[in-house]
Amino acid sequence: METKQKQQVIKTKRKIVIRWVPILFLTPSIICYLLFKYYPTFRMIYISFFDYNIGNPPGKFVGLDNFIQSLTAATFWHAFGITLIFALLYLLLTFWIPIVQALLLNEIHRGNVLFRFIYQIPAIAPGVVTVLIWKFMYNPDFGVLNFYLGKIGLGPYLWLNDLHMVKFSIVMPSIFASSGISILLYFSAIRAVSQEILEAAKMDGAGPWRRITAIILPNIRFIILIQFIAFLTGALYTFDNIYVFTQGGPSNSTMVASILVFNSAFNELRFGTASAISFFLFIITAIITFIQLRLSRESD
Repeated sequence: METKQKQQVIKTKRKIVIRWVPILFLTPSIICYLLFKYYPTFRMIYISFFDYNIGNPPGKFVGLDNFIQSLTAATFWHAFGITLIFALLYLLLTFWIPIVQALLLNEIHRGNVLFRFIYQIPAIAPGVVTVLIWKFMYNPDFGVLNFYLGKIGLGPYLWLNDLHMVKFSIVMPSIFASSGISILLYFSAIRAVSQEILEAAKMDGAGPWRRITAIILPNIRFIILIQFIAFLTGALYTFDNIYVFTQGGPSNSTMVASILVFNSAFNELRFGTASAISFFLFIITAIITFIQLRLSRESD
């Protein structure tokens, strides 16, 4: 009996042991998340229930009026539809590129470190700087794209003023600069796949495509899923590149939800409406994330 009691006391003591070193290292990131992620989110939800008055905050309480006005406005659904189109374009044209690059990089044994370094160079420059460079390249009068296309008898094109070309023109820079840290994540995941299994599959006659689809991709699907959630969230909240390129034009053909939020808040001073739209996008993103994680668990 005494030995059992001693074992229970030892177990209870082990349960209440607090590891202070990990907590100490995590504390700065937790504080940053609370200040710059969670507090603005809860503040946004709070403001969405008010006709926010910046001179005398929070203003008049209006309940769900901001949500009703936003969800019944044609401008919101137009912006939401344009947002989905951009998300689909980014998904079809750019999401798979780092995966392919990581698969090819895995086959390079000599100079691998150099290529990994080269792939990170585009990520060093701020995104806005890259967009500004492309905006000058798109200029219909003195842009280099029309200049060189004219040498082969093509163009000139109104890249950012043509309703049929503007969406592709905004997405195109991401095709050439879509690697960044993603390619390193995929590369590390690929290198973690058992080489013995790959060699055995190779000896059994499995070609490169078969090894990729049957062994490598299934083993890195968790990384792909996490990257897909982050990618889709970023596509739904895309703002800076579209704002620098067109500010929602021409004729509101690139008026995504994030620019609608910006205009409602800072041009029209309707902070309550902007917060309501942001909260709706937050709910959509949370639902998509939940569905993706649920499907991932079911597949496991």
